[in-house]
Amino acid sequence: MRLTPLDIRKQPFPRRFLHGFDPDAVNSFLEHVAGEYQALIQQNDTYATQVKSLELQLEKFRQIEQVLNETLLTAQKTTDQARVNAHTEADLILKDAQIRADRYEDESRSRVNKLESELISLRNQRESFLARFKSTLKTQLDLLEVISGDLRSEDQPVQQQAQQPQKQQLFRPPAPTRSGFSPGGDDDTIDDVPPQPVIIG
Repeated sequence: MRLTPLDIRKQPFPRRFLHGFDPDAVNSFLEHVAGEYQALIQQNDTYATQVKSLELQLEKFRQIEQVLNETLLTAQKTTDQARVNAHTEADLILKDAQIRADRYEDESRSRVNKLESELISLRNQRESFLARFKSTLKTQLDLLEVISGDLRSEDQPVQQQAQQPQKQQLFRPPAPTRSGFSPGGDDDTIDDVPPQPVIIG
């Protein structure tokens, strides 16, 4: 049974005539004890209220702590996932860049090979053209040499006839020669040379 200040104040004591306590002193002390006890009860109630308030605050703090922990855990998971995604994306970018670089390298190598082939073909064409041109020039020079030889052979009888004593000669038309030129002079022979075809193999 809980003792209250009122129980202390109303507590009865038996009276004895011999060697008993002073009733006023006892009542004064009981009043003092009751007052102190009442103050302790009030203080205890105050502490209980404060404890309840603190417990409520502590519960709120615990909830906040739980939310913060969950938030931190979620943030950690998000960070880890973002890191994994970043690594994956970086790997994909590197692989794509490597594929592009390999393709560009293959294209460049193919283009260089094509240009080298074209260069070799142009050199071959140049050599072939020079060979044909030299052959054509040689043919023309040989033809000029033949024509010059024919002209010299046709001029010799005329010079010999000019050195012999002049006799009465009858007019004769000039006989056609092997090359079809008239021995009348150099002007006629050069102009009458038919154009020679230029052969470009």
